[in-house]
Parts: sequence; structure tokens; C-alpha cells
Amino acid sequence: MKTFILLIFFTALLLAQNTDDKVLARIGEKKITLREFTERYELTPQIGRHNKNREDYLKEELLYSMIAEKLWALESGKLNLDTTEIMKYTFTSLQKMYWRDALYAAEVKNKVSIDPNDYVIARQRSTWNLNTKFLYADKETEIDSLHKILLNGFPFDTLLAYRSENSLQSEPYVIYYGKMEQFVEDTLYKLKPGKFSSPLKSPEGWYIFKVESIEQNIISNEKQAKELEKTIKRVIEARATNKAFDKFVNPFFKDMNVVADGEVFWSFSNKVIDKIKARKIKANIKDGEKVALIDEDFNSILKEIPSDTLNMVFIKFEKNPITLREFLHDFFFEGFFSNIINENILRAKLNSRVKLFIEKEILAREALAKNLNNNDEVKHFLDMWRDNYLSSLFRNTLLKDAKVTDAEVLAKYNEQNKTNLPTMQVNIIEVLTDSLEIVENILTGLDKGVDLGTFAKRHTKRTWTKEKNGEFGFFPTNAYGEIGRIASEMEIGETYGPLKTDDGYSIFKLIGKKEATDNLPKPFEEIQGELKKQLKLEKLSEKMIDKTVELANKYGVSVDEQMLKSVQASNLSMVVYRYMGFGGRILAVPYSAPFTNWVQKWKQENKLP
Repeated sequence: MKTFILLIFFTALLLAQNTDDKVLARIGEKKITLREFTERYELTPQIGRHNKNREDYLKEELLYSMIAEKLWALESGKLNLDTTEIMKYTFTSLQKMYWRDALYAAEVKNKVSIDPNDYVIARQRSTWNLNTKFLYADKETEIDSLHKILLNGFPFDTLLAYRSENSLQSEPYVIYYGKMEQFVEDTLYKLKPGKFSSPLKSPEGWYIFKVESIEQNIISNEKQAKELEKTIKRVIEARATNKAFDKFVNPFFKDMNVVADGEVFWSFSNKVIDKIKARKIKANIKDGEKVALIDEDFNSILKEIPSDTLNMVFIKFEKNPITLREFLHDFFFEGFFSNIINENILRAKLNSRVKLFIEKEILAREALAKNLNNNDEVKHFLDMWRDNYLSSLFRNTLLKDAKVTDAEVLAKYNEQNKTNLPTMQVNIIEVLTDSLEIVENILTGLDKGVDLGTFAKRHTKRTWTKEKNGEFGFFPTNAYGEIGRIASEMEIGETYGPLKTDDGYSIFKLIGKKEATDNLPKPFEEIQGELKKQLKLEKLSEKMIDKTVELANKYGVSVDEQMLKSVQASNLSMVVYRYMGFGGRILAVPYSAPFTNWVQKWKQENKLP
């Protein structure tokens, strides 16, 4: 049976905020406050944080990685990277999400009111469970007809016996406090055994319930009593929030009428449908499983739609209408997936997304009209995210400059094979994924003792290791960039990650380490591709180190080392999301890969301890 849904809107599921704005580090005109550092440290997942001996190292690693991020963000501004398309469109989608969240806090969260009598009623109802049977119809006319038959004295059980929903009720359908929406619960808890309800509307149709019997919900120990109190509190708060939400939203959208251009919608929806069909085939996804578009698909859609079409008005606001290009960037930011690959269903889902976009755009504009973009909390988090976005753009400029010629690859091959000196080799099991949800599942599973290879077989996107449960086989530690370098410093049995790489998030476990004794060189043609990738990573690393040192000297960096050592922060090895008001979910704080290789060179140049 599809049950009535209790709608809950989440907002800012963060740790208790540390409002301390003491400056931990200064980077030119920018600064890292104690609050920002603590948030980033606590809410950035990292395996191995439980080891107290590594705490000072991990804090230092994060701080100097953040300093590098701020330096790159400063230089991005000088290079006008803040005017790029990704900042104009993608970052704008993030901004609007925070603006809406601030509006939600002001108009909903801060106006939630709870009647103390609700707790009295809740405790009474939570004492009893209702054993019920039900009639269901998807049309109001049919349920009204069934209700009239019952009112005329026809037995409920006899009527039910002739209907398809009877097959779902070999056992009574149990209703307990908090399971249904409040208006349904208010009706059913007033019924005596043998009595039936009036027709009750749900999202998927209509129901008539009959209460068969009432059973006491026995609480046998203190733990159960505490859990029940938590449930009561959660349900009451959720219902009060929903009331405040409806009180704001219903009149707010009542007279608003904004439409989308039908021809433009048809054009873009065709592209999306084609891409999601192709993605299902390319990724060999089974029928009924989730098919999600990835960055490659989104970029392809943007390239395939003519520029004139992208610049056409799609959402027809009277002021500042939205072009298809603007809509698509927001659409890509939110992501898109489907478990059913049917053109009509996909087009209906896309139509719903357009309607949702319009509603969210109206809410964002309302937030802007109320000046909530200047809210201190909004500015705090958006400044953090802006630096993260800009630093990524700057890193991309370095990546483009790290070009490798075939002659350089050949020279690298010859250099590596000049000598037969033994080299260190390692073997790892790895999961490589684009999804932070999968990262979250892995971290949770590892805590419960699940083997990393189990996740690799199902989730890793590195296809050549999939059939081996994520195992690489032995490889030299100067291969695979940061993965090889980090693995060389690990002990067998240790797990590391998530490590953010150009290919996704990597979590890996060291399962072997040895000095290679057989150094007969492999043919150049066999390893040319891997050598080229390795050489490009080396060049990029050198550029990043040199450029970061240069920027540190250019803008100036100072760190309060004593404050850093005194920082008290929790060790949460989990992915933490922030659920935003009026919908949307993002990482609680930006995630950056550790980058501290520049620090020693910078300190040496400046004669720092």
C-alpha cells in the first residue's frame, strides 16, 4: 500500500555553529577564521582521523591546503576568471540556493509555533496502535460511491472482498503515531473498533479506513521510552514546520503565472532524452536501475544546441526573463536521473523540473528583494564556496599549460630504464567514483567492517579493476600520481580517502608493498599512454608547487601556529550534507584535495621554521 506521506523540509543540518571569528591565517586581503577552519575540518571526510597521533598533521595539512586555495582564488580574480561562464551561471545557481535557504529561515523556520497541547495529544496517541483495513480508489467519484454503499449498511469486509486491494491485506494495516499526515491521524484516532472513516485524500488517490482493533503500544524499558520521546518531538516539529511552510507558500504562489516556451522545451527535452538513453547503453545499466547524466553528457548537450537557441528566452518572466542557457546550467547543477527510460515519462519529469525551476527562481527573487543576499550567514558560506570555485578554475589553467610531447615521453621511458636499481612497488584495492553518496556509503560500510573490494566490484568506475574487486596489481609508486605517492607512505592494511582526483573520488587500501627485483623494461608502446599521463601529472605538480610559492610570496601569508595547535575539533569521518530550505542538497562545506607540497619550499625561501 502507498501510504500518506509526512512531508518534512530540512534546513542547515550542520554542527552547532562556532561563531568565533578569530583569524587563524591571513592570505593577502583574505583570511581564514577559526570558524571556517573548524567547519572545514569537522565536515570534510577523511579516513584515519580517529588516530590521535595524526591530529596535528591533519590539521596542518588542511590549513595549508586551504591557504593554497585562497592564493589561487586571489590570482583568479587578477586573471578575471570570476567572469567565466562557470561563475556566471553555475555559481549563480549555488548563490540562489543560499538565498532561498535564508528566505526559508526567515519566513518558515523562524515562524514555527508549537502548541504545548500537541505533546499531550501525541503521548496519548503514541500509547495505541490501530489495526485497520482500507478501501482504495484513484478517482474521487469511485471512492464517494463506495462510501455511499457503506453508509447504506453494506458490510465493509464484504465490499473489500470484491476489490483488488484486498490482496494486499492478509494482515491488518497497522497505523501508529506519526505514520500518517496529521489530518488522517486526527480522523482515525477518533474511530472506535468496527467504524470506518470518510474518504481521505492522499497524493496517489483516495482511502476509506476501517478500524479493526486497537492495541496498546507497550514500552518495556527506558531506552524505548527515550526513543518514543524523540519520535514525538520529531513528528511535532515536522508538522509545525509544514504548517508554517503552507502558511507562507500557498498565498505566495497563488496569483503567480510564469510560463515556459513550448518549442524551446521540446528542443531541449529531446536532447536530454537522447543523452539519457545513450548513457544507459554506454554504462551498460540494467532496466529499472538508476540512469544519471554526467558532466560529459551535459557538456555535450550545450555544444549540440545552437548558440542562438541557447540565448532564446525560455522562462517568460516579465522582468529579467531566463534564457535556455541559464536554465540548462541550473538544470545541470541540480543533476538529472531516471529509473524508467520511457520518452513520455522522461518528458513529464523534465516538465516537472521546469515548473520547479520557476518556483525556485521566484523564491530566489523574493529573497533578493528582501536583501537576504547580504545576510551574514549567507555571505560566510558563499565566500567559502566562491574561493573554492575560483581555485578550481585557476588549477584548470595550470592543467592546460602542463602539455607533454611524445619526445618527452620517450625521454622519460629511456631515463627510467637506464638502471636496474630496484624500485618500490605497491598493490591497492580502490573504489573510484564520481558520487559522494557512494563515498558516504563506503565510509559507513568500512566502519561496519565491510570489505572495500565489495564496494569496488559494484561501484568503481575504473573498469579494468572492476572484475578483480578493485585490485590494481603491483605498480611503481611513481605511477598514478597522488595515489602512488600516498600509497608509498602507507602501511599494509591501511585505507586512505576520499582523495579528490581529476577522475573522481578515490578511496584505496594498501594490500601489498615490495621492492621490485625484476626490472626488465616493458615495451614503450605498451606503457606510452600511462607514461604520458604520469609525466603530465608530474609537470602539473611542479607547476602547482612553483606557482603557489610564487603567489604566497606575492600576496603574503601568515599563520598563527599556536592557535592551530590549540584548535579543538571533532573527528567526523563521514560525508555531511546540508539540506537547504525550499529544496536542494549540497555538501556542508567545500571539499578540497590535500595539497601541502609547496609549504616546505616556501618556508625555505622565507627562512621560516
